[in-house]
Amino acid sequence: MPTIYIAGTSSGTGTTAVATGIAALLAKSDAGVTLAKAVRVGSSAETDADPTFYQTLLPHNEPPSDWPITLDDISDASALDGVAARLKAANLSAGLTIVEGVGGDMPDGDRHRIDATLAKALDARVILVGTYTSAEPSQLAKAVGDQLMGVIINRVPDHSRHDAETTLTSSYQEQGISVLGLLPESRRMLAPTVGEVAEHLGADLINRTTLTSPETQLGQLVEYFMLGGLFLDQGGYVFGRRENKAVIVRGDRPDLQMAALDTSTVCLILTGGKTPVQYIAHHAQLRQTPMLATPSSTLDTMELLHSIGDKASVHSPHKAQCFADLLEAHCDLGSLTAQAAT
Repeated sequence: MPTIYIAGTSSGTGTTAVATGIAALLAKSDAGVTLAKAVRVGSSAETDADPTFYQTLLPHNEPPSDWPITLDDISDASALDGVAARLKAANLSAGLTIVEGVGGDMPDGDRHRIDATLAKALDARVILVGTYTSAEPSQLAKAVGDQLMGVIINRVPDHSRHDAETTLTSSYQEQGISVLGLLPESRRMLAPTVGEVAEHLGADLINRTTLTSPETQLGQLVEYFMLGGLFLDQGGYVFGRRENKAVIVRGDRPDLQMAALDTSTVCLILTGGKTPVQYIAHHAQLRQTPMLATPSSTLDTMELLHSIGDKASVHSPHKAQCFADLLEAHCDLGSLTAQAAT
C-alpha cells in the first residue's frame, strides 16, 4: 500500500500540521486515507497527544493496533532495528497511509537517523518539512535517498516570500531537493481555542448550560483579542473590525458586551468577578457565545494573555482544515499522492 512519511528537518517545523492537513484534504474528497504515528520516543511517550487527535479528525482511522511503538533509548541501535523489523511486518490498511515522523526533544542528528530508518522500513515516500529559518534538510535528504519526494517550507513570512521563492528554492534545487510548496505564516494556525484561553486564565464558563454544544464552542479558535474600553466611535464599529475574536470587558459593562455580541465574537471574557445582567445572558444564548468569567482585573487578564501563545495546540479540527486549505493553495497535492503511489 502506498505510504507517505512526513519527517521534520528539526523540532517544531510542523509535521503534525502537514500530516493532518493532507489527511483532511484527502478525506474531504472521499479518498481512502489512514493517518498514523508509527513510533514515539521514550521522552515524548507520556505527552504525545497526536494519535488521539488523529482519531478525532478521522473517526474511522485504523492504524495497526500496536502503533505507535515506543522507542525508549534512541541511542540503542539494536532497539531501533527491532522497531524497524516490526514496521516491515505491519499490516497497513488499503489506500494511502500517512505516517508522521518521530517527535520529542532530541538532537537533529538522532531525529534524522531514526526517521530515515523508519521510512526505509515502511518503504515510504518521504516529505520533509522545514521552515524558512530552520536548518537545511540536506543530511536527512541524503539519508532517505531515492525515497525523497521533496521538502515543504512552512511558515514563510510575507516579507521573506521573494527570498524564499528565489534564493532558498535555488539552494534546495542545487542539492537535488524539490521544493513541493512554500506555505505562508497563518495567524489561524497560531490561535488558541476558547477552551485553551479559559484554562490559561483559570476562567469559568458561566453559560455552559445554555450552549447547545459546549465542547464545539470551546473548540473555536481565537484569532484576535480586543479590549472593551472607552471608544470615540460606536462599539459595533470598533468590534466589527475583527472577526473570530475574544472581547475582554468588565463584567459590569453591558453596553460594551452587547456591542461585542452583535459582531463576530467567539467568546466574551468578563473580568472583575461581575455577573452579566440577564439580557446579556439571553443575548449570549441567542448568539451561542461562550462567556468566560474571571475574578482578575482587566489589566491582569491582559497580562496573563501575553503568554497564551505557549498554550496553543495544533490539535484542532479547525486548524487541520486551515492547513488543508494552505496545502491546496500552495502545493500540488495531486502530484504528491500520485508520486507516493508509484
